[in-house]
Amino acid sequence: MTGSETFVCVALPTPLGVPSGKITAVSLRPTAADTRPWLDAREEEIRFTREGWFEVLVTVNLDTFNRNGVRFSHTWIPDHHPLHSEAIAADVFVAISDGKQLLRGNSIFGPGGAERLALELWQNSGTRVEVLEAFLQIRPLARSS
Repeated sequence: MTGSETFVCVALPTPLGVPSGKITAVSLRPTAADTRPWLDAREEEIRFTREGWFEVLVTVNLDTFNRNGVRFSHTWIPDHHPLHSEAIAADVFVAISDGKQLLRGNSIFGPGGAERLALELWQNSGTRVEVLEAFLQIRPLARSS
């Protein structure tokens, strides 16, 4: 694995309603063309099967009709700090990026350490908010020996 490899994309297969005041895990699936032996997508998490240094880009596109409350997303890593985490007022979120949350980070992932990654969303508008699209783009930067 080298930094010259392209990104692997795991995406939300269909739009998702996020209830108000509840953390919601997002099921992400790789496309057939985006499968790699070092990545295993299961249920609501991604599992890294080989140790390496990976860049992870997060894109969450929320509907812009409901501008109440706060929008929050993070990449959850069991027993570790999140790789990404951002909360922003919905009206500011819509004004700045038209409802699209974009985050970038990198870390060492693999068996015996931070081997799982999940995308979770939260909002507190008082009603459901639609996630129009959500995906992680993952690219190996280097592999540990």
